[in-house]
Amino acid sequence: MSGFVSRNRLILLAYLGMVALLLLTALFSPGFLSESNLRSTLVLAAFVGIVALGQTFVIIGGGIDLSIPWVLNSAAVLMTLFCAGQDLPLVWVGPLILAGGALIGLVNGVGVALFGVPPIIMTLAANVILQGLILVFTGGSPTPSAPELIKFLAVGRLGPVPVIALIWGGLAIVASVLLSKAAFGRHLYALGSSATVAEFSGVPTSRTIILTYVTSGLTASFAGMLLTGYSGQAYLGMGDPYLFTSVAAVAIGGASILGGSGHYLGTIAGALVLTILTGLLPALNLSNGALLVVYGAVILVTVSLGSETFSSLWRLGTKSKKPNREGE
Repeated sequence: MSGFVSRNRLILLAYLGMVALLLLTALFSPGFLSESNLRSTLVLAAFVGIVALGQTFVIIGGGIDLSIPWVLNSAAVLMTLFCAGQDLPLVWVGPLILAGGALIGLVNGVGVALFGVPPIIMTLAANVILQGLILVFTGGSPTPSAPELIKFLAVGRLGPVPVIALIWGGLAIVASVLLSKAAFGRHLYALGSSATVAEFSGVPTSRTIILTYVTSGLTASFAGMLLTGYSGQAYLGMGDPYLFTSVAAVAIGGASILGGSGHYLGTIAGALVLTILTGLLPALNLSNGALLVVYGAVILVTVSLGSETFSSLWRLGTKSKKPNREGE
């Protein structure tokens, strides 16, 4: 049991932090724990969690994806433009948009893995290029209409459960299996720990890197489609908040920003923590500026908890609690 706790301490801390924030928010806003409000919190967290799924893979592999905002925004704009509020075009528009997101991820992955472009430069350049293309393509005025089916997926319910929560749960199961049971997960952790050692060990490093960015492109474009259903329209800049939150959710969930550790189960907790924080600060009559300060402080604390210094102190404290032979 102690070994399990030690290995997963950061994930457990993320969930404990989530519960503490939930109770704190309920203290200042008594209606926060109502069924409708918890459902709304879960829906909002699902958007962050879906975007952060691909980012989790990329960060565990030692990279980062800064193209997420405009991959998401491009998917939202193109879907509303091609569908014009109708469900039937989704038969071809949906796969086309997801393929486009995967293609952008493929370009990012090839640039990083085969051409040696630093992930920050490669993905930031892709983000700026996409932003420019969408601005030119739409003339700055995207078509503001989402298909009814997408609205149902984003805000609809099956009984008391939001549909998007079921979608998020399904994706979480797939991601957890890939990280814990599949060869892809073993390759990914080896890559993030040391790309050189992984390559000499026979890990297909280039293919693994490319797959992580393709996954990030897919999840960002899928989230863009769903987010359009939530807002009812596409608008320029709707993906910008998800650059920070996708990285923050992964960090809060216990993954090392340098790669090699972490799990999507932790990212789920991180997404919930960030969403609960957005509900806590209005209850305290604090502004969005204060929210950013809190976000930054939370990331600093969680990253510090994952540092080597804290890990050493944790191991030392754990060993000191073990009884010696005389006390056994």
